[in-house]
Parts: sequence; structure tokens; C-alpha cells
Amino acid sequence: MDYKKEDNVKTAEVLKEKLNLTRHPVAIKFFNDESEIPEGVEKIGESLRHCEMVTKAAEGVMFYSTAEEQKCKGGSSAMGLEPLPPKIASGEFYYKLGRFDSVETAKSVIDSIPRKEEESLGIIYAPLEEADFIPDVIVVITLPKFGMYITQGIVYNQGGIVEYSCAGIQSLCADAVSAPYVSKKANATLACNGSRSYAGIEDEEIIYGLSTDNIKPLMEAFENI
Repeated sequence: MDYKKEDNVKTAEVLKEKLNLTRHPVAIKFFNDESEIPEGVEKIGESLRHCEMVTKAAEGVMFYSTAEEQKCKGGSSAMGLEPLPPKIASGEFYYKLGRFDSVETAKSVIDSIPRKEEESLGIIYAPLEEADFIPDVIVVITLPKFGMYITQGIVYNQGGIVEYSCAGIQSLCADAVSAPYVSKKANATLACNGSRSYAGIEDEEIIYGLSTDNIKPLMEAFENI
């Protein structure tokens, strides 16, 4: 990967233009020591779900969070900030919400959800153009038409097909952050009840998580398509 933090401004500019974004693309960075936090970035002063933190950054706010400020423990654990709670791991939590026909079915989905196994102390969230760091993942909230452009951009110089995965739960955390972080490939998600209810993801919006490994070929494609 040859992505540099100096690329953030241009990347944000191109993504906004090509994808007609109404929100900032969001830079996500995991850290293991507070010395890694850029100067001037403060800890968030409230407890929110990760999806809410993403949309907060997409509106122009920069901050960092540890597990303590993460209100949704399913999302926090999917991203390696804390252990997976037993009731979520067993499937009991989502079964009681009425999302699955049995605890066993719920557990099979939880077992399949992408998760970041390595532990981190926290996450930095920032509008991409303001990020003074190399993102681990860039999250884009867009419309299906422009998601099509991302997909076309990926296959433009790589060929093949793009395979996306989601289960309608843990969307902006596991699908949009953990999946591209682990696989180094783009992933799309249709959001989940939590992100649509609490984080303001609109009915017509979808979410893309991009590894910085995806950015250079995507930018090259956007120049030519």
C-alpha cells in the first residue's frame, strides 16, 4: 500500500464529486496507545453507538473513542475494542429481538459476521479531508446508483466481480469497518435497524467500507470512466 495521509484531501474531493456525496467520507483509524492520536483530536464527550459516531464524523466532527464510550457492545466487540458479550455470542440477544427463528440460527449468523480479532484501545473518527493520519478504513454513505460507480471502479482495473456481504445486523461496524479492515477489500452493507433508527441512515442510503488498499486503483478508475 502506498497511500499517504497527504492523499486524504484529494481522495475526499474525488469521492465527493464522483459519488455526489452529501456527507463527508469518514476516516477510521484504530489505535493501541494514546500517543498515536493526532494533536488536537479529543475524546468524544458522550456515549454513542459506533454507527452514530460514523454519522457524527460524516457531518464534520473529529474525535476518538475507546470501548467505554461505545454504547453498542455488539459493534464495539466486532471491531476488537472489547470481548464479545456472551448473550450476543450465543445468539440469545438477537433471537429475543425477534430477528431469527431460533437461537441457533442467530448464533450461526453471529459466527459468520466479519470481526477484527486483534484488540485495539480505541478508534479515531474524522472527516476524511481533515484526517491527519492514514485511515485503516474509509466509510462512505451514499446512494445505490453511486455504489454502482464504486463497483464499476473496482472492476475497471482489477477485473472479476465484486462480492459484498451483510446480514442486516452490525452493519456500520462489522460490515463497513471490520470486513474491509480484515479482507483489505471493499464491502457494502444495507445498514441495520440500529443504524437506521439511531444514526440517521436514510431509507435510500447504503454504506461502503473501503480499505486504503482500494483507493489508488479506484481513483485511477474514476479518472477514466
